[in-house]
Amino acid sequence: MKNRVSGYIAFLLALCGLLLSVVACSETSTAGGTTDENAVTEVSADEKAIMESKVDSIKTLVQAEPADIGDSKIDSTDHWYEVTFPDVGDDYFTIEEYDPLFACYVRVHRQDFGVQGIKSVVNVGEYLQTFFMTASEDGVTYHTKLDNCNDVANCEKDLADFESSCESSGGTLYRHFVDCKTGELHLTCSTFKGHLSDKVADILDTNAQKMKQWCMEGK
Repeated sequence: MKNRVSGYIAFLLALCGLLLSVVACSETSTAGGTTDENAVTEVSADEKAIMESKVDSIKTLVQAEPADIGDSKIDSTDHWYEVTFPDVGDDYFTIEEYDPLFACYVRVHRQDFGVQGIKSVVNVGEYLQTFFMTASEDGVTYHTKLDNCNDVANCEKDLADFESSCESSGGTLYRHFVDCKTGELHLTCSTFKGHLSDKVADILDTNAQKMKQWCMEGK
């Protein structure tokens, strides 16, 4: 099963022609109110583990070409174009149907603090969703990635929904590539969350459950 899922992911990335590059994008913010400069918030063990995550060791930084904010092709900021987890991960949810040809998989990468889901619908499109966390001394940032290929019919809606969701969460949107004529989307929403109040395991499970629900959409 793991080889099959890995094969689907490799197929999707090859089909979309993604660059094998990863770019850091995170935004930090401070909640309103008075801050005591002498107060020091202790970094939790989970946050330290995220900071030391092996995901960082495979990042390749690239600078995107300058572009206006309205440019549909590429964002003007550094960005994560592709995320690869060294950890094989654990199967969380699998569904396969052959009439019509449909497959969806969700895998939790606990050692790399991420979740990845892939869905393929023959004659409709291929989709990859990724959630992962990065951390600094200031706190944790959540990153949600959307990579769609070939779904021309739903491209505009998927783009609008992702932009709206990112805005409502207070995140920063990165439009890496948008071409709805071919049904291709590559987007990231990065949201600074501050210091963790929930356990990492619970955060990963919550996002895995969201991806499971995404798998079941339209079923």
